[in-house]
Amino acid sequence: MGGGRDMGPRHDSGADEGRQRRNAALVAALLGGLALVAVGSAWVGARAGEPAPLKVDEATTKVNLGDPMTTEGQERRRALSFGRQHTPSPLIIPDQEIPLRFSHRVHLAEVKMKCTSCHRSVLQSVRSQDVNLPKESVCFDCHDIEAPDAPPKAACETCHPGYVPVWRDGADKTSTRQVTVHPPAVRFPAPRVKFNHKLHLDRGVGCQRCHGDMAQHDLATRENALPVMGTCLGCHDGKQAPGACTTCHEAAPDGRVQTDLADGRLAPAGWYHEDAHDDDWLRTHRLAASLSDGYCAACHTQNECADCHSGVKKLLKVHPNNWVLTHPVAARKDMPDCSSCHRSQTFCVDCHQLTKVSPEAPNQPPHAVRFHPEGWVEGLGRRGANHHAFEAQRNIRSCASCHTEQTCTQCHSTLTLGVNPHPPGFVGSGACDRMLSKNARVCVKCHQPTSAALRCR
Repeated sequence: MGGGRDMGPRHDSGADEGRQRRNAALVAALLGGLALVAVGSAWVGARAGEPAPLKVDEATTKVNLGDPMTTEGQERRRALSFGRQHTPSPLIIPDQEIPLRFSHRVHLAEVKMKCTSCHRSVLQSVRSQDVNLPKESVCFDCHDIEAPDAPPKAACETCHPGYVPVWRDGADKTSTRQVTVHPPAVRFPAPRVKFNHKLHLDRGVGCQRCHGDMAQHDLATRENALPVMGTCLGCHDGKQAPGACTTCHEAAPDGRVQTDLADGRLAPAGWYHEDAHDDDWLRTHRLAASLSDGYCAACHTQNECADCHSGVKKLLKVHPNNWVLTHPVAARKDMPDCSSCHRSQTFCVDCHQLTKVSPEAPNQPPHAVRFHPEGWVEGLGRRGANHHAFEAQRNIRSCASCHTEQTCTQCHSTLTLGVNPHPPGFVGSGACDRMLSKNARVCVKCHQPTSAALRCR
């Protein structure tokens, strides 16, 4: 809920429908080998940004889903993947306890009541923390406690499954406060989202717009009755209604979305912006970051980006677990560029020397271990297929992961063998001029400062 961040698992509506059909068929087979009929057009009550709930016909499926008017029945449907699978995050709407037996379908579709007939306080509710459930006295407007067995039934167990009241001596049994032990209470922890029912109702946004067609549901739960963020984004697009994330989401003192919560860290799941903060997020986040300059800034500071991209932070989860064994493939391709985080002349060389991969150790002559193929270093003027020049031209960083400049200058220096590493016509060319003007210190590694070759400018 809100504007720009979504919570919940990634979803593909076509895959969900197929998975729901397969699950239903499997359950039916396990419970008696009965085949399920195709659900066909059984999707009802679809809302933007989420799959529609699946209408379950118990008489046809023969699957024991329990009493749909109870929490247990709703949880069983949820476990079998019946109904919508994209639901509000528990971090936004914490787990609720609803030890009741109730049917919105009966009250709305059969009795033809209105939402506000029971939820009267919602007309004046301005906070999401308001619990807009009807008081017991509202129920007694229709359910006559003096005639508990007359329709509509008013016996305690009608709405409180398994509850048997024990009355005080001489108590007036029309007053439920006269029992010695009360039934389990309904508990709705305060949601971590901002919402004003009165504001929406005053502007003509009806109950069904957000909660869907409750005449299709029995007991209302977080999973089947509360809106997901896609529902909110239908209006909160920055034009019809404010689109800033903190319009609905709680804000931290610095004005960004409050993501560090007591029971977890709030993060997008990728339902609307392909920004699921999953295990692959470090590799793919640039796609979402390129959508808008301010998109990531709704939750993140500039320092979070800079610390990683400058190499200050080196997160171990950037690479897979077997990266030490497989990183040579990526290093040879230079994809990704290792030097964006690592210094080849310290990080790579130190590790390669320590593990004896490098043919040279500090301040010691090369040892006899052969790392490169035959023909890697041939006589002057000869270049075979394995000559190191090809690899150096392709990716000089690969060479620098084991060798220092002194290795190269053993041959490629006017002070040693004088082997020219430059292409024909390089001296006096624009490329020579650009390299010399950019950093002349590189050139004097091989050339004398008075060399004519350094006068190309």
